[in-house]
Amino acid sequence: MSVKRRRIVGALVTTAVLVGAGLLWSRSRIPEVTVVSVERGRVVETLAIIGRVAPQSEVRFAAREGTSVTQAPVQAGDVVAAGQLLLHMDDAEASALVAQAEAALAQAKARTREVQTVTSKTAAARQAETRAELAKAQRTAEREEGLFAKGVLTAADVDRARTALTVARSRKRSADLAAAATSSRGAQWQAALAAETFAEAGLLIAKARMERLSLRAPAAGVVTSRSVEVGDVIQPGTSLMTLVLDGPKELVIEPDEKNLALLSIGQVAMASAEAFPDQRFDATLDYIAPAVDATRGTIEVRLAVPNPPEALRTDMTISVDIVVGESADAFTLPASAVMDLASGAPWIYVVAAEKLERRDVTVGRRGGQQVEITDGVTAQDRVVVKPSGALEAGDRVRVVEG
Repeated sequence: MSVKRRRIVGALVTTAVLVGAGLLWSRSRIPEVTVVSVERGRVVETLAIIGRVAPQSEVRFAAREGTSVTQAPVQAGDVVAAGQLLLHMDDAEASALVAQAEAALAQAKARTREVQTVTSKTAAARQAETRAELAKAQRTAEREEGLFAKGVLTAADVDRARTALTVARSRKRSADLAAAATSSRGAQWQAALAAETFAEAGLLIAKARMERLSLRAPAAGVVTSRSVEVGDVIQPGTSLMTLVLDGPKELVIEPDEKNLALLSIGQVAMASAEAFPDQRFDATLDYIAPAVDATRGTIEVRLAVPNPPEALRTDMTISVDIVVGESADAFTLPASAVMDLASGAPWIYVVAAEKLERRDVTVGRRGGQQVEITDGVTAQDRVVVKPSGALEAGDRVRVVEG
């Protein structure tokens, strides 16, 4: 090969190498983007809120009088049954008052029986006796008056008869009053009944005081705290114990009032305790407070838990995802593909003929990682995921399928 020919071949090789290098350099300057296709699917929109576990019912026991603790058979954490003894206080004085009240009631009942069976019958008999005496005195006086008119008797004899009649009438009047007093509507009978009723009330008060000295569980539950020990002297109002009653668990959340329009009774939710994030369980929204907390701008919402996990405890922090809406067959994109999603003007990058095209879209429901697009895309579009901030509409790009 001649020198000239070798020079021509070398020049051609050099040119080819330079052109190839230029093409490689140019291609390396084209940004690479990952794209996904628009899919059709189900989008479930949820509202995620942090809340707590609320007890269905809580009983706080406090001392109602000054005394001392004599028994404390349960402690914090114990599960108790309905009627089980929780605390017992010194009841010596209360027991004596019960005995005293029982004796007073027995005495009052005895007096009532006496009025009913003895005094009333005696009064009735006395009433019959004085009635007979009065009739006899009346006959004697009438006879004496007749004899005096005929001149057989003196005025002194008539005066004695008249005096006897007056005495008989007075005794009859006293007997009538005594009989009336011991009748079912009489003063003695009513007084006896009143005394018996008063004694019964006194016994009830004494027994009530006695019962207050023994604290018992009103229903099954769990003791969450106990503030006293055996031997402690307590005063009225001293906190003694707290009992959380068994019952359906509830979750309490306080979403921002701006989310109120999204909430309604009956909505389903998934929840989990912060301490056990893998143990997710179902919940149902069953209460929305009638008023908003003006200080914090929140509203109280409660959710029922039909099958709570055993690990769930009162006041645990929980995460709740409430299903607030659903689209069954929608165009969807990953949330990372939609720019300015939180603004009122979301948009996406679409790759067409290896160039970027910026396109405004309308967003529907937002389901965590997926977003519903109601306008602005077609099933054939290839949409850029996580576009770089250096990209601009019209840029040439190299596509990598996501």
